Amino acid sequence: MAIAILDWKGKPVKTSDFASGRVRDVQVVEIKRTGAFAVRAHDLGNGHLEITASRQQVATELDWSASRILDHMEMVDRHRELHEDEYRQKCITVAANRAKTRVRKLCKAMGADTLLTLTYRSNMQDLALCKKHLKEFVRRVTRELPDFGLVAAFEYQDRGALHVHAATCRIPKFFHKVAYSKHGVPSLIRTKSYDLLRAIWRSVTKEHQGNVDVSRRKGGERSPARIASYIAKYISKGYAEGEKWSNRWTKFGVSDVPKPLDMGTVDRPLDMVSVAYSLLSSDHEVVGKPIYSHFGDWLYLAAEKPIKKPAFAGSVTVH
Repeated sequence: MAIAILDWKGKPVKTSDFASGRVRDVQVVEIKRTGAFAVRAHDLGNGHLEITASRQQVATELDWSASRILDHMEMVDRHRELHEDEYRQKCITVAANRAKTRVRKLCKAMGADTLLTLTYRSNMQDLALCKKHLKEFVRRVTRELPDFGLVAAFEYQDRGALHVHAATCRIPKFFHKVAYSKHGVPSLIRTKSYDLLRAIWRSVTKEHQGNVDVSRRKGGERSPARIASYIAKYISKGYAEGEKWSNRWTKFGVSDVPKPLDMGTVDRPLDMVSVAYSLLSSDHEVVGKPIYSHFGDWLYLAAEKPIKKPAFAGSVTVH
């Protein structure tokens, strides 16, 4: 249960504004999760489906006097001051979970099949410079691979140096570049994608001596869902260790995810589970275990279809 003090626009009212009389017309609302269960299905493409169900909030307007409203607002402010660190940590956790959800869905929507780890040999700890290096790296790779995109999280190593964990897709095993002899005769030079990516990253990082580790999906062991989980786990660490207001992740060349579909409501927790599983097709496989809240008021279920061999696993010719 929660109590909300709202203005006529439905926005929370500050204690100082109400006490000074700047805001007088307020609404006191008691909010409880006692409604029906709303079911939503999120088709992320590439065979990925996420289903969520949560109990809806029910708001009841309360008839409070102005003095009672002010007493309640001041009590909440005192509690927030006494537990400032706890509130701050809660805000960090909420922001991190929101970012993790976004990263997870982006990785699934792009069909991530490759992990890149971009590192520095030097003890490079400047996050702003690291972000600048990553942006330039993507720009140069895009010259060779126009459809290149990635979703990345930043992490500080134990020694203090930064490195970047990035999910990407459709990286060919080889690049073929057309070269011409002094007589104008063309020939193809084959370069491993790993060598080309490493050369580009080193050309960007210069004296910091960057390196690239490439980890591809082998035999279907690393699905986009598991790659997404791998990237997302660094989000929480980044929010816990990073500076306030600093972005802990970024994306390049990856379109946003489609909107989820509203599948209606059900009245009982058991119906919530039944509807979630009924939305899966015969070739969907549940990823991990469904997650239920301890209070039985929400459910999360993720599924994916068996991985097919990428059609883009060969080589690319660049000029």
